[in-house]
Amino acid sequence: MRFNIKYEINKYKIYDEANKLICIVGKKLSSENKLAVICPDQDEEYWVVHGEGEFRIIGKKIKTIHCIVRYSSDAKGKKEAYWRPAMAEETEVIAGCRRLSVCQKRNRTFEILLNGRKAGEIRHMMSASKEMALENDIPEWYAGLIFAMAFFMLHDDDIEII
Repeated sequence: MRFNIKYEINKYKIYDEANKLICIVGKKLSSENKLAVICPDQDEEYWVVHGEGEFRIIGKKIKTIHCIVRYSSDAKGKKEAYWRPAMAEETEVIAGCRRLSVCQKRNRTFEILLNGRKAGEIRHMMSASKEMALENDIPEWYAGLIFAMAFFMLHDDDIEII
């Protein structure tokens, strides 16, 4: 399955190959490090919360899931150099008997692994329109979760210049 991810103000909309809306990933005005994932077909909404070296997935119908983020220098996210923070390299979600990993490469592309086997990728993360490809054995509604985690990983090493 191929997905197109299009940016609108404060949200990203994820469409499938037939241009059908799969889910919306957005930031509500009152939240800081939270992205809401809304799946219209599933009538489901959950949050991906970015904490210090971790993600929490919180929803009304799911129990809280904690995911550790692995950094390029070490697990605590220490800086590689004074001018560049450590890059988030990998996180994984364990749901049932599946282990879903999101891995960021140096060129800012993302590789999606399912039980250690490549099952997809995200390209063009630095542009307004992004592309995601997932194998058919990954449910469509996972696309929002994967994109939210990749979005936080991409921006984890941003530097604010004042």
